[in-house]
Amino acid sequence: MHQMPRFRLTLLGGFRLEDGDGRQISITSRKAQGVLSILALSAPGSVTRERVAAMFWGDLADERARHSLRQLLSTLRREAGIVEASGETLSLDPMVCAADAAEFQRLAASADPKVLEAAVALYAGPLLDGFLSKDEAFEEWLRGERARLSKIAVGAMSRLAALLTTQLAHESAERVLRLLLQADPLNEEAHRAMMRSLDAQGRRGEALSQYQACRELFLKRLGVEPDAATRALYESLRREGNGATGEKRTGLCVLAVLPLVNVARTPGLEALAASMVEDMAGHLARLPGFRVVAQAAVSSALQANPGDLEHLARTLHAAYLVTGSLRQPESGRVRAAIQVVDGANLQYLWSVQQEIDVSGSPASIDDFVAGASAKIEQQITLAEARAGGTREQSHVAWDKMRLAGSALFSAGWSEEAVEASIRLYREAIALDPGLALARAQKALIMALASKSGLLRGDAVREEARADAEMALALEPAKSEVLGCAACALADLGDPERALPLLERAIEENPSNAQAHAALGATQLLRRQNELGVESLRRGLRISPTDYRRSFWLTALAGGLVYLQRLDEALDAAQGACRADAKFFPAQIVLAVVLARQGKAAEAVMALAEARRIRPRLVIQEIRLWAGRALDTPAASLGL
Repeated sequence: MHQMPRFRLTLLGGFRLEDGDGRQISITSRKAQGVLSILALSAPGSVTRERVAAMFWGDLADERARHSLRQLLSTLRREAGIVEASGETLSLDPMVCAADAAEFQRLAASADPKVLEAAVALYAGPLLDGFLSKDEAFEEWLRGERARLSKIAVGAMSRLAALLTTQLAHESAERVLRLLLQADPLNEEAHRAMMRSLDAQGRRGEALSQYQACRELFLKRLGVEPDAATRALYESLRREGNGATGEKRTGLCVLAVLPLVNVARTPGLEALAASMVEDMAGHLARLPGFRVVAQAAVSSALQANPGDLEHLARTLHAAYLVTGSLRQPESGRVRAAIQVVDGANLQYLWSVQQEIDVSGSPASIDDFVAGASAKIEQQITLAEARAGGTREQSHVAWDKMRLAGSALFSAGWSEEAVEASIRLYREAIALDPGLALARAQKALIMALASKSGLLRGDAVREEARADAEMALALEPAKSEVLGCAACALADLGDPERALPLLERAIEENPSNAQAHAALGATQLLRRQNELGVESLRRGLRISPTDYRRSFWLTALAGGLVYLQRLDEALDAAQGACRADAKFFPAQIVLAVVLARQGKAAEAVMALAEARRIRPRLVIQEIRLWAGRALDTPAASLGL
């Protein structure tokens, strides 16, 4: 049976020695307290007598110093027999005497929130707080150890606060952050985390006050303003809380989802129609860049003029109306029609009709609603980008961001398209430094382009990483920001950090197709191929016509190749080529699949098509997607 230590030594926050029953043992000598501290922080190792003697009696001759040490050890043995002397070394046996500082260091290295909470609880203050000594060598050692343990404590508190925030335990995170700021008042990242924690609890005024306190402290102590990330977070919170109307405040357009019409008044469809409308409004409300009118307000407006779309748009201040109907052509099947109407001119922007099997699992309805919502987002995003020239100044940053995505995918995956897209993202960020989604999307494009060889250099990767981190700092709980920023981090070589962020993005919005696809790509990077394939397929099911489909299908094909499921990989690769005829990596991965199937001539044709799309294609780029699997067909093409 494990024997509990017979003594406990407390060093954090002050000095205290207790026996197994909790009775204090008086150690009055400051030198004795110092010796025990040195041994405790060296455990389970030992310290030479020479070193200890030099710390406290360095001004005496060696023999006199050693004599003084022997006297001190003799006194300690009478008061508490916890020091082991073995020849020329001294030690503190952890099985005899447990020391809080040693236990704290062990616990603080954990990634488990409960263990980190125990570590933070142990850190009652600086090592030997209030301790005064005239021994210069010991004082130097004490300053170094205090700084080292303080750094460990700050790191543990930071990690714990981040984990608690991820679990939405904002009140607990706030308590930890207050301890962190007591220990490290100039920790600007902690000030930002505190602002976000207070805002998440609905205490925006306190979040803004936290910034002012941070600013005053930095000006007083350092003579500088808080950095750009802190100022951007403050401005973002201030704009959201300034009481202005939503459209003028944020540049977000308003959507209203109208009830789906039960055309034939079929019994049983009314409840399904109402459920689909609620789910669709919920999906759209989670999307960045849009505000969705509450269903109660829609119902109220419909009572006065049920068929007047122009009046509805004006009454609800809605830039776009989502309308639709349900029919039941046969038992077990429903035909859904969804349209998006421009509220200004009452013209259709987009429509879809689809038959849905409702005889079995409700998953088919869920997938249709999620896919339709994703397509609505894409169509309105394009419409907003086209209307950018007529927008008020407050809308310009969002317009730039929308144009950036359009510029990339309309021009094809090339250096020119990437550079044009990044330029527009930079302009959007310059107009609104707090626009987290623009930073996250820009980071993802730059990371992908760097990984693909379209952008080169460490500066590109550093800029992408900085944007991803800034986006996470500005919007740590926004699903779309988490999905893009985390995917960027994965492509920059940090899939371990990206994985929990992507899982959090999906928790926040289970219909975030991009987050599912990014999770799949990250799982493939970690060689979790079965999981990666399933996550990618989930993203494709949610948004079957997504403009990023070519990327996702290319990644899916690569995962299926690893699993030796070559027929499925061929379907995915061919689908990627159809989804975007200008996406040359899809042709490269298709060539890999064909080569694995023994279809050498067809593999050469696919690779030739990749070179036709991208005339400057070189073997190094091919290897980024295919390793050396295509070296032979590439050589036959002179690549």
